[in-house]
Amino acid sequence: MTDDCNFDCTYCYQPRKKERLSFSTIAKSIDYFHPFFAPGCSISFYGGEPLLALAELKKTVEYVDRLPKKSDSGPRYSLTTNGSLLNEATLESLEEHDFSLILSFDGLAQEISRRKGSFDFLVSLIPRILARPRISLETYSVFSPQTIAYLSESVRFIIEMGVPKIDVHLADEATWTSSSLLRLEEEIARMGEYFESHYRRPEDIPWADFHEPPIRAVFRCTAGLTQMALSAQGTLWGCALFPHYCLKTSRIEEYDKYCFGTVDSFVKNHRRIYAQKIRNYSDLRMGRFSTRRQKCLLCREIEQCRICPLAAARTMGEIGLIPEWSCQAGKTLRKNGRLLLDRFKKKMQGAGRSQGN
Repeated sequence: MTDDCNFDCTYCYQPRKKERLSFSTIAKSIDYFHPFFAPGCSISFYGGEPLLALAELKKTVEYVDRLPKKSDSGPRYSLTTNGSLLNEATLESLEEHDFSLILSFDGLAQEISRRKGSFDFLVSLIPRILARPRISLETYSVFSPQTIAYLSESVRFIIEMGVPKIDVHLADEATWTSSSLLRLEEEIARMGEYFESHYRRPEDIPWADFHEPPIRAVFRCTAGLTQMALSAQGTLWGCALFPHYCLKTSRIEEYDKYCFGTVDSFVKNHRRIYAQKIRNYSDLRMGRFSTRRQKCLLCREIEQCRICPLAAARTMGEIGLIPEWSCQAGKTLRKNGRLLLDRFKKKMQGAGRSQGN
């Protein structure tokens, strides 16, 4: 919606610009893509801080709601926000349209990494959101080497507030040393112990990374295939991360490679442009990535790995190049996830034997 933001997060990678999408551009893109809406598809609002463009956001929802429905499962809406501009009137509007609300909240590290004074406000806001059952709440937390020591306590704090789903990420552009990665492993292990003592089944854990792992397969980015993004500049991309990365690096060749053009130019020549650009997105799969030491294709864990190529590029400055620390962090998380699942299975087997006796 806009690249403008009222926060100044220490790890933010986005360029700060005042540009904002006009409603006319949004409407043109919806008119074009509406025939391709799949049942249950999502329309997601990002920033910057998208609530700085609240008027355009409301107009967009009203516009989509007036369009003919292709099925009973019409588009769902989601909003990623720092929460600072949420009031009761906006929450009421979000609930009316069954929004998924992704709240950027770093728990006990909030005051260090995001904005002074925001912790108390968000702690008071979360119960008000949870009191509105038609809003699906999820928190999005980011930890850096400077705040990694807060990870386990922060996740516990958020869960014990009643948040049903949490998403945890590591700051991409930070310098992760061996000592900070060791602390990450300690924090993840603590979370495993907490989950084991508080949950009966892994699928009940709010942190999805501790659920049963997905079916093994070589990961392929779905940018441009199952999703499209409209940037604040009015250009179309396969994913919302691309315009921020390409604008920040100012690499004309990458911009041309992944940008589908403006809405007007794409609508006029969509068959040619899409066929040309989607070939570039098709290369975004783990089998074509590498670290500086080896190709991902040679790694024994390639079928379990899900590294976003754009998140990695923010660290390495090159799409397709994966930082070593990201590999190690992923392996740490998967190892602790497996250990926890094994302990759950042993508990369930033991309970089954007890009932049998």
